[in-house]
Amino acid sequence: MNIAAVLSGGTGTRMGADIPKQYQEAAGKPVIVHTLEQMQRCSAVDGVVVTASPAWEEQILQWKKEFALTKLLAIVPAGADRQLSIRSGLLAAEPFMEKDKMSGVIIQDAVRPLASVELLTRLVAELKDAPCVMPALPVTDTTYTSHDGQWVDGLLERSLLYGGQAPEAFRYWPYWELYRDTPAAELSAMSGSCQLPYSRGWKVRMVPGERENIKITYPLDLKICEILLREREGIS
Repeated sequence: MNIAAVLSGGTGTRMGADIPKQYQEAAGKPVIVHTLEQMQRCSAVDGVVVTASPAWEEQILQWKKEFALTKLLAIVPAGADRQLSIRSGLLAAEPFMEKDKMSGVIIQDAVRPLASVELLTRLVAELKDAPCVMPALPVTDTTYTSHDGQWVDGLLERSLLYGGQAPEAFRYWPYWELYRDTPAAELSAMSGSCQLPYSRGWKVRMVPGERENIKITYPLDLKICEILLREREGIS
C-alpha cells in the first residue's frame, strides 16, 4: 500500500491574497485539485490523505465529488507547522497500511501541482532499494553565504550543492515511528521532510528532479504554473 499525504495547511501570506494559494484557481481548477489529480492518475499511489484547516474540509469534499478524486481517503486537521502536519498525515494513513508488507508514503505539498506522474512512480519504485527518496536538482547559480544579509562572508562549492524538491517518498512504518517518537518541539525546528531521517542516520537517495515542478509561493509562481498547467491539460 502506498499512500500520499498532501499537506494543505498553509495560509499563503506571501501571496497577498484572500484565500490560501492552494485553493486559488489555475487553469480552471483549484491548485490542490491539480495536485490530487496527479495522484489519481498515478497507478503507484493507492490512496491519499490531506491535511488541511478544518474550515476547508467541506470544500475539499465537494471537490472530491466534483472531480472524481476517488483515491482521497481522509481529510485531517493540519498541524501548527509543516512537520506537525506530516505527523498528522502519517497518523491518518496508518489505518490503511498493511503491517506485514512494505508500505510507502509520499509527502507532497498541495502547492506543487506540476510534479509528474513519472516522478511519483519513480519515487515509489526507488523505495525497494532505499528507505528515503527525494528529487533534487543541481544548483546552477553561484551561491554565497551571509550572516547579516548585506555582506558576503563565504562562497559555497556549487558542484556539491543540490536543491531538494517535494514530493519525497519513505518506507512508511519506520518513518512513522520516527515522527511518532520525536518531540513536537524538535520536529518544529526542522524544515524538509528528509531532515529528520537524515539526522537519525538514514541513507537518503536522490533522484533527478523536474524543473517544471515549481512550488507556488509568490504571485509570479502562480502565473507560471497557470501557463504550464494549460500546456499539460491542453487548454488554449
